[in-house]
Amino acid sequence: MQTVIMEDSFAGTHISSVAQRAVETLATYGDQDVEVTFTFNETKAFARRGDSAEDVISRWDKDREAAHQAYISSPEYKERVRRDAEELERKTNAVMKETANGEAEMRESSVPWPYTMKQLTDYVESVTNRQHDYGTCVYAMSMAATAAFYYVAHQLGVTEFQSSCADMDILRRTRSLKGPWMILKAEDALYPQYDLREKLSGMLDSSETRQWLRDEARKKLIESPTAHPDVIAHWKRLAE
Repeated sequence: MQTVIMEDSFAGTHISSVAQRAVETLATYGDQDVEVTFTFNETKAFARRGDSAEDVISRWDKDREAAHQAYISSPEYKERVRRDAEELERKTNAVMKETANGEAEMRESSVPWPYTMKQLTDYVESVTNRQHDYGTCVYAMSMAATAAFYYVAHQLGVTEFQSSCADMDILRRTRSLKGPWMILKAEDALYPQYDLREKLSGMLDSSETRQWLRDEARKKLIESPTAHPDVIAHWKRLAE
């Protein structure tokens, strides 16, 4: 029997599509004694003459489940579970109190990831219930807020992308930002692949930003008809 291997990562593909592709590949060999094989999600599968896509999926699913059961029964898995349990216990029992003092230390201090409400409460209290001056109050607020952000992220099991959206929304709310906005990092100017001026121009010239500015300028012309002539002229240019 000839073996034909379909080599592909199949990233973002459903098993049904891969199984159908295997059956179609098999059909191109006519009556030849051929077996088409592939590996999907670390489980090997094959298609032979007379198989339908459903047959291939059924075998793959049974083999995948058998491999899973064998794994969770293995000493390696049990050891992993034991280590994970110990690590979780260590994390949930850790005492979380901020020890940094003064603006410089607090600015450079890393905020921990609370796993329990008690850890979060203890940490927030440790940065608020102390003697503060004008500058340390700033870091007390930001560090307490960051700890709460980390706690909720852990409790909800969010992705990195969801976290990035959330921290942008925090800025939107705390800074009362309206309309399109962006963050520019001077750090990016250290690398030739980044053009900060082009990035800013791209945002200002985007259809979304231009439409928002047009709509807002028209509102301003109605709401504030007695504004400074230069401002009125600028709003008119945007509105047009």
